[in-house]
Amino acid sequence: MNFVAAGGDSRASWFADVVTPALRGMRWKQVGAAMLFGLIVTIVAALIFLEPLLELAKTMPMPLLFAQDIVSTQIKALCLLVAIVIADRAVDEGAGRRATYLTAALAGCLAGIVLTEPFNWAYRNFVLPDRWPRPYQHGAAALYFHPVFELTHWLLIGGSAVFLYAGRRAARSTAQRLHAAELDRVRRSKRALESRLQAMQARIEPQFLFNTLAQVERLYELDPARADRMLDDLIAYLRAAMPLMRDTSSTVRQELDLARAYLDIVRIRLGDRLAFAIAIPPDFGDARMPPMMLLPLIDHAIVYGLERTQAAGAIRIDAQVRAGRLRVAIADSGAGFVPEGAGDGITGIRDRLAALYGENARLELGRTGAQTTEAVLDLPLETGEGQDDDALKAEDSDSGD
Repeated sequence: MNFVAAGGDSRASWFADVVTPALRGMRWKQVGAAMLFGLIVTIVAALIFLEPLLELAKTMPMPLLFAQDIVSTQIKALCLLVAIVIADRAVDEGAGRRATYLTAALAGCLAGIVLTEPFNWAYRNFVLPDRWPRPYQHGAAALYFHPVFELTHWLLIGGSAVFLYAGRRAARSTAQRLHAAELDRVRRSKRALESRLQAMQARIEPQFLFNTLAQVERLYELDPARADRMLDDLIAYLRAAMPLMRDTSSTVRQELDLARAYLDIVRIRLGDRLAFAIAIPPDFGDARMPPMMLLPLIDHAIVYGLERTQAAGAIRIDAQVRAGRLRVAIADSGAGFVPEGAGDGITGIRDRLAALYGENARLELGRTGAQTTEAVLDLPLETGEGQDDDALKAEDSDSGD
């Protein structure tokens, strides 16, 4: 009794957990696909058995005969669909895939035959006229021939369809798992890259800020009133700039606006010794670029080109778009960008470019004349949120190495 009760509870639980949700989850799209499958099977079978059908056409009405085949095949296809959706649910619940779909193929085909054979028998005997050629409908052999024939050829067709479907579903499930794993890997790579960029950026920011504060300190020794004004401007500048310093992406317009604000501060101390000009591209001011790239370069040009030489100089910042690439050039009339005197700030910029873009971006330093030097940032043009993708590509290439 206990065994029977336990078995009954197990079957009830299986129906509640697998069969009922599977049947409730059937969609009209699946039903339509099953009916289309049944129609295709009917057409293919008619082409395969074309010669016997032509023989039957001599004595039997073909429309009525085809109507029987269509209805019978649709019933079997729907039985197969029910078996498949139950198998899907069982596999999702942890059942073995091969055994489950094998059982579904056998059960679906047998259920289709059990339901359609009484219909076929009644249709042949009471709807179709009794004009069957021998031995199609006469004798005891014909009574067994139809069920056996239907079962064998439907097992072949239905079983093949079930296992083809199961293979495609398994492949799709594997692809989805791989896609989910790839998305997780990309998210991890993105977080790792952002950490690397923030670490690199953190090395640049103190140097830049210390140099700026050192300039304020020196100005206090020379002109306290101008130093106060410069300090007020510096505080206002830092209040606007600090939130952007921690971002991993900025725009050309934002970076050039910060550069202009910084140069305004520096000019308070240097006066007529410093002249600068900034050209913003009218149509590409919103192009993406990494933050804190321009300010260390400008600071480098001022320290090495003006501070050490005590001469007057000019800085020109020009952003251009050429052949799908963004080029930001910082020209200096002093010796600010001597390649052999690059220093840690320039090295940090190159490290960040390599992490973000791989070999698809570069920083070029060099002389353009006897008294002029230039730094050129050459980046891929990104008018949307494309920087993350390039960063992830660069991270992938680093991982592959």
